[in-house]
Amino acid sequence: MLLLFLLIGLSYGVPLDEKCGYESCVSAEAGLLNVHIVPHTHDDVGWLKTVDQYYYGSKNDIQKAGVQYILDSVIKELWQDPKRRFIYVETAFFWKWWSLQSDVTRHKVHTLVRQGRLQFVGGAWSMNDEAASHYQSTIDQFTWGLKKLNDTFGACGIPRVGWQIDPFGHSREFASLLSQMGYDGLFLGRIDYQDKGARLRGKRMEMLWRGDDQLGNSSDIFTGVLFNTYSPPAGFCFDVLCNDEPIIDDVNSPLYNVEDRINKFLKYVKQQSEYYRTNHIILTMGGDFTYQDAGMWYINLDKLIEYTNLKAAKDGLNIKLFYSTPDCYLKAVKDANPTLPTKRDDFFPYASDPTAYWTGYFTSRPTTKYFERLGNRYLQMVKNLQVLAGLEEHNKFVIDELKSAMGVMQHHDAITGTEKQHVAHDYERLLDLAIEDALIVARQGISKLSKSESYQFNYERCRLNESSCATSEESQQFVVSIYNPLGWNTLEPIHIPVMEGEYEVYAPNGEKITSQLLDIPDPVRKIPTRKSRATHELTFIAKLHPLSIKSFYIKKVQRTKRGTDYRNINNYWNNIGPYIVENNDYVDNIGADRIGVPSYMSGPDSNVNLDLMMEKNLNVEKRVKVPRNMEKMRHPGLTDEEYRLLADEPSIVQRSEEYYLENEFLKLRSDDTGVTHIILPDRTTNMKIQFHYWTGCSGDNTNITERSSGAYIFRPETDKPYPVIYNTNKIVKGEIVQEIRAESETASSVFRVYSGLPYIEHDFIVGPIPVDDKIGKEYVVRYDTNVVNDGIFYTDSNGRQILKRKLNERPQWNLTLVEPIAGNYYPVTSKMYLEDDHTRITVLVDRSEGGSSLIEGGIELMVHRRLLHDDAFGVGEALNEIAEGKGLVVRGKHRILNINPNNEKEIVSEMKYALQTHYEPIIFVSKAEHISFESWLKLNNCFKGMKELPDGVHLLTLETWRDKILIRFENYIDRAVQVDFNTFNTITIKSVKETTLAANQWLENYTKWNWNVESEFQNSNSETNPIPDYLKDLKFTLRAKQIRTFIADYELNAE
Repeated sequence: MLLLFLLIGLSYGVPLDEKCGYESCVSAEAGLLNVHIVPHTHDDVGWLKTVDQYYYGSKNDIQKAGVQYILDSVIKELWQDPKRRFIYVETAFFWKWWSLQSDVTRHKVHTLVRQGRLQFVGGAWSMNDEAASHYQSTIDQFTWGLKKLNDTFGACGIPRVGWQIDPFGHSREFASLLSQMGYDGLFLGRIDYQDKGARLRGKRMEMLWRGDDQLGNSSDIFTGVLFNTYSPPAGFCFDVLCNDEPIIDDVNSPLYNVEDRINKFLKYVKQQSEYYRTNHIILTMGGDFTYQDAGMWYINLDKLIEYTNLKAAKDGLNIKLFYSTPDCYLKAVKDANPTLPTKRDDFFPYASDPTAYWTGYFTSRPTTKYFERLGNRYLQMVKNLQVLAGLEEHNKFVIDELKSAMGVMQHHDAITGTEKQHVAHDYERLLDLAIEDALIVARQGISKLSKSESYQFNYERCRLNESSCATSEESQQFVVSIYNPLGWNTLEPIHIPVMEGEYEVYAPNGEKITSQLLDIPDPVRKIPTRKSRATHELTFIAKLHPLSIKSFYIKKVQRTKRGTDYRNINNYWNNIGPYIVENNDYVDNIGADRIGVPSYMSGPDSNVNLDLMMEKNLNVEKRVKVPRNMEKMRHPGLTDEEYRLLADEPSIVQRSEEYYLENEFLKLRSDDTGVTHIILPDRTTNMKIQFHYWTGCSGDNTNITERSSGAYIFRPETDKPYPVIYNTNKIVKGEIVQEIRAESETASSVFRVYSGLPYIEHDFIVGPIPVDDKIGKEYVVRYDTNVVNDGIFYTDSNGRQILKRKLNERPQWNLTLVEPIAGNYYPVTSKMYLEDDHTRITVLVDRSEGGSSLIEGGIELMVHRRLLHDDAFGVGEALNEIAEGKGLVVRGKHRILNINPNNEKEIVSEMKYALQTHYEPIIFVSKAEHISFESWLKLNNCFKGMKELPDGVHLLTLETWRDKILIRFENYIDRAVQVDFNTFNTITIKSVKETTLAANQWLENYTKWNWNVESEFQNSNSETNPIPDYLKDLKFTLRAKQIRTFIADYELNAE
């Protein structure tokens, strides 16, 4: 085979002095305007068609696009002329194509890469979104794509620039991550039209972007904004998808047009050059799925370059055209040594015109966004278990399948929710299949680590977001296994769907722990896609160890009856009307036709006919005396001339104007309108939590005033949203959890306070959103407080750093705002907060959402959208999701924290809870009829994977890496921390070597470029990041907010 490759190389005259990367670049000429012609294609990994439809060129009636033909055609044309260049971005498509190629074609591609004629830019599995994507998933999908390129092409396959030409806004954290991965530059296509105008006027289209103040210059990256998004100059698209005139150089033809075409091209080049600071400009020659017939492009580009250079030489125009790449353009700009403006904020929100703010996609398709988060949890779990359990290498292919699916999900038309409906279904199909296959690894790993292989537990993946789990619903005894991916001890509320009855929960040591049975709220039971008979949820608090698997044994036990008779008590309605039902387990209001007989009833004996109720319904256990003037009782402190009658379920207590939920950390006050106050030992914060909805603008999109709200665009038709009024309010109180339940026709809330936890949990359901009135609606939750924030609020950047936002302002340019609602929305991937001198209110989210603070003291988060019109940005469909023939129902969760912004311990705790919300434990439920409780106790039901990490340290990555392992540790706080590699319990680290963030380069081989800047970054770390001695005793330092990546030699510890 080697001989065959050699002969092929010789037959085509392959030079022996091959050079790739910067060394392959055409030399620029001083004193000339150097025009870098960059042939490229932008291949969406799903959008209007599915991934496979795009690759194979299927369904061309939707869009004429076939990626396999692009790559076939480009390779053929590059091979014919060594001057030609091409760049490719999406490794997902390239790898699919590569795996189907012959050895001959692969050799040609290797040659083209080694000579720098085919260069990879970006190089991740997909061109990821920067608003809804979480930093861990971004790192993972870059690592996955770059590993494929590295393993295949070596150093010549390492991309040097990021290529984010189509995402709808750009995040500061992404810039930081790219810099830490070793990229030298980043090119952007879309920025806000006002921002772009200001940058053009000030020649600030290229800048040095500081990605993170804490990390300082180690997060700096050159960033260039492309002049024409990513399209060719108008009139110069030479593609089968375009209608532009070719360059006709036959002087005998009446169509001869060389002079005319070259003159028009030179006019465009001159215009573009006026907005950049060096004698170099980059021209993107390509577009969406272009180059399916690459010959059309290269024939015309060859002529364009030839005749422009001839005219320049003849007329003394001081201009030179040549084939190039973004890498070579960047190197040329660096050599020109310009002084660059700087940037420290981000590029959100993005607007393409005065009424088109691309802020709707922050929320679009919320169930897809949640599923992506769930997919990430499964991916981290199976990667970890493969290492911790020392599983066989053949499992790797199913983990790789999940990596690929998650990489696809990061695409800027996947997690964003901006694809056609059938494509959204296909994304979900791919991810669901990959998760299910990867559970092979999970089941093997849990079985091995718990020493339970012989019992063959089924480890069911339950649909807990719908309160559905076949195993727990059908079994008299079952085992709940919980995986904690975090490196510290956590307390986690666990809710397991069950049938009504009494249950006992046992910890791994055989100790019976406290649990609570709650009925499943009606809105959950009514979710159209829910296929479950469960009527209740069994709730308990799990104490989880770092990187652990902990199992609990649950038995359904025979209830001890006390003669309870469930009867219709409508006859006594008038007597007990002023009372509400309250108890440890269940609450209802006195408004239904039937209620269970309460555990105890209290009320003036003149109002309730106790004798008759005793005779018909209850057994009297004892008579308790209480003061006769006691008007209401929340708890059974009972007394004179009143009876306490015991049965099996709730209590009736007199209705109060206000209700309280409380634990050892806080008290939550509520009334009939919802939550009103959060009461802490040292302060009280007013808080009103309520759903509202915006009505979306509807128009024909013929001009900007007729813009519709759609998958991309949020454009409400009013300046205030409509409130959603709750029509019922209920309370549940118990030893584990206390709840306020509020319901309306279209949205419902359960507010929870758990024993031992400092946050309020808001479990909500929205939908089906009614559209019978032919009006689309966008639902938000408002947390209105008395915090004085002066229009300032804070949102995360991809789940990591925090950015300050100011209502109606942008940090670097003067804002004119036609859309004051949508224009103040920002992506919220992990959390949003506002604060004053004494109070910070933080809301943690379980998926990406759009958010703002539109009124003083208010946090607004959009949680669901249903629209009836397209916004005319390409999808061609309204965002109108249907499930089971009805509008989509969304169940989500927020956690609300009230902390002191001056208390470091509380701030660190908030950061931990943000990570715990993102990394909620994975729960499996297994049948246990085949194993006795005594036998179960002999298993390893509490596997501990590592010692507890210090505050501030997070184990971001643990996965196999050929015969080694890849480890990332992250510092999530604002001060340095020490880390010890000897923290794992089942493996021993023998040696480590540090890499760049994406693990495709040794850190010692990477040198960061320095740039001249107009002004130094203020209030930012300016120290150069040294490479410390991390080998000493396998201990090292993590600077504030630093992530460090290592490849480690290791061995499994003896059992």
